[in-house]
Amino acid sequence: MKKSNFITLALFILLIFVASLTILFRRAGSPDASQPAASEDQPTENPEKTKGIETLLADAGQPETTVRETQSPEPLPPQTTVPETSAPETRPAETEPTAPEASRPAAGSSDNVLFIGDSRTVGLFEYAGIEKACFFCDIGMSVYNIYEKTISVPGVGKVQIEELLQNQKYGKIYLMLGVNELGYHFEQTMAEYQKLVTYIQDKQPDALLFLQANLHVTRSRSEQDPVINNPAIDKLNAAISKLADGQNIYYLDANPLFDDAEGNLSSDKSEDNAHLYARYYPEWGAWITEQTAIHIGG
Repeated sequence: MKKSNFITLALFILLIFVASLTILFRRAGSPDASQPAASEDQPTENPEKTKGIETLLADAGQPETTVRETQSPEPLPPQTTVPETSAPETRPAETEPTAPEASRPAAGSSDNVLFIGDSRTVGLFEYAGIEKACFFCDIGMSVYNIYEKTISVPGVGKVQIEELLQNQKYGKIYLMLGVNELGYHFEQTMAEYQKLVTYIQDKQPDALLFLQANLHVTRSRSEQDPVINNPAIDKLNAAISKLADGQNIYYLDANPLFDDAEGNLSSDKSEDNAHLYARYYPEWGAWITEQTAIHIGG
């Protein structure tokens, strides 16, 4: 080979090599390979230069709904609810009666029963033999001081009336107050009595409430006492009886059990002319049970 031809071939190979290097360097310097990914502080690529995922899939023949199925679902509108796993009508709890009577104990039962009152109710607690019932009672209790009193209730502890009614559930509540209030203005006393009735119903909406008439005093006590006497007690009991509705509130008057022919507490049934002898409290307790059954059945 002539020397001139060898030089020409060598230059040709050199040009090809240079051209190849140029192409490689240009590709290595392309923006697609050298630019970092866009961050929150940097502008993103022009959307006209890049097709979105919907366009790419459409070009490939995929339906547009495929993209929407892969996206996060939109929140349900406010009026839309998630279907129940079982139909409501198949749930036993919803098919059972929901009326208050369904949870009340039988009339003759002392379970879930509460007695509220003054010294007469203390007598019921101590001598009537009413087992399982709760007693919130105290000598001198009245509609004026009942909220402040702290009473030791067996099985519960020392509580005030608010705590007792909030933490316990009763089916029947018996209330007997009023004699200790006879020295107060009558209308004021009845307003406080009504307030207490409403208070008990608010705290125990499912309970039946029995308002007990205040027992009479003996004739000698009634004639000698200008405050605590039978005409005043009868006036008080008459006003209390009007609060009964025969549905959720009932009125019980045990005076016929212990009165003499003139409508006074029989003197032979009381030692202090105001309270029963202990032996008469079981009779009173049995009468309460009988009258409860008459009013509500069971």
